[in-house]
Amino acid sequence: MLADIGVPMIVVQMPLMVVTLIPVIVLEAFIVRRPLALSYGASFRGVTIANLISTLIGIPLAWVLMVAIEMVVMIPIGLAADHWHWPTVHSPVLDVLGFLMTIPWLGGYDSGSYWVVPLAVALLLVPSFYASVWVERRICLRAWKGAEADVVRRSVFRANLASYLMLFIVACLWLCYELYLGKEWWPWA
Repeated sequence: MLADIGVPMIVVQMPLMVVTLIPVIVLEAFIVRRPLALSYGASFRGVTIANLISTLIGIPLAWVLMVAIEMVVMIPIGLAADHWHWPTVHSPVLDVLGFLMTIPWLGGYDSGSYWVVPLAVALLLVPSFYASVWVERRICLRAWKGAEADVVRRSVFRANLASYLMLFIVACLWLCYELYLGKEWWPWA
């Protein structure tokens, strides 16, 4: 019965974000250093503080927002389906929309569907990106008060774009690995 509770993806996403924190900090520090004319020390200090806070606060906030959206949309649909005895409809479009709405808290997948976890991780990087940019801009503006605010905003955006692209590629490689292991998904298997 407890197996039906699903997987809160924050339990999967947070450890992965913590593990990738050092490469993200290094990449972002090198990206922001030159346009802001910062020393390596100032660049690494500001980016490290910003990334620690965005990982500990921004990522969970993005997840909570996604869960809230999931609940606001999916609970009324589920209640209406129960009340009016709607038949279960499976179509590719509805299945994709249903999956997209439930990525923060996955549930109802059989044991052969390990591939949904890396796919959900990859898709959750989108709201996490915006939360990170939002948090890190504020912190970096305070850390580098002498720098022009527009340049700080652009640099933080570009640095996060690069680091989240790296994370997205890693998640996609994980997804490909899972699909490869589940050979029934490959047409030539």
